[in-house]
Amino acid sequence: MRINLSELDRNSYKPLYVQLSEILLEYANDSHLEHGDALPSENELLSRFDVSRNTIRLAVDRLVQLGVAKKIRGQGTFYVKGKRAMSVNWLHAFEDSLKRMGLKVTNKLIDKKTTSGRVGWLAGLGTTQWDETVWLRRIKLAADELIAVEERLLPGFVAKRFSQSETENGIIIDLVEQYPDTQITRFNYIFCSHPLTKKEARTLKLPHGTNYMRRIGEYYNSVNGRFMLSRLTIISDRINLEYHCSKQDESWVLLQ
Repeated sequence: MRINLSELDRNSYKPLYVQLSEILLEYANDSHLEHGDALPSENELLSRFDVSRNTIRLAVDRLVQLGVAKKIRGQGTFYVKGKRAMSVNWLHAFEDSLKRMGLKVTNKLIDKKTTSGRVGWLAGLGTTQWDETVWLRRIKLAADELIAVEERLLPGFVAKRFSQSETENGIIIDLVEQYPDTQITRFNYIFCSHPLTKKEARTLKLPHGTNYMRRIGEYYNSVNGRFMLSRLTIISDRINLEYHCSKQDESWVLLQ
């Protein structure tokens, strides 16, 4: 019996393994698979698509990382129902979130440097363990008003992919997502709130003690490699963070 699966778009910017993982999710939804139902096997996918075995394994690994599939050695890959893969475009792209509210964000590069020492705000997150670590710092403005400071730690080889213009003005999330090895499949956020220190207040030309909220992020690729760390300092009397949640099947899910 032929499995009804969509076609791959070889002209798409998306890597084939990402497309294939999305096709498998579409198949699971359209076929109304239940928890524990088998997904198409590796051999079935090889006969259906003109791709390598490694591409298929990367696609399956991506589904496992998303929490919607489980591999059982010697048996196959099975659908995990209840852990929905959701779009997080607005959640992890700060500029896009504000764009939805009609605010255009512009960036101004403060500093770009290679750092070999320990970065204080990484406490609890471990070391980067990259051959070279590049630290980017930019301020973000909306309607000519300072709203946030963005900091990113990237491996040197990733930072070197960006032009000077992209480094100064580009949306970092969009830039890293262009490459297969930095496609984001999982991220973690930590939120905390404090007043600005004297040094930070001087840098930002704000009163000492101004409240801010910090969002510290870790970003992972399809093979669970951590390839970027970020810290976003949001001036909390100028920006509100808003999340919409709904209870589904006794679990809370985040809505767009």
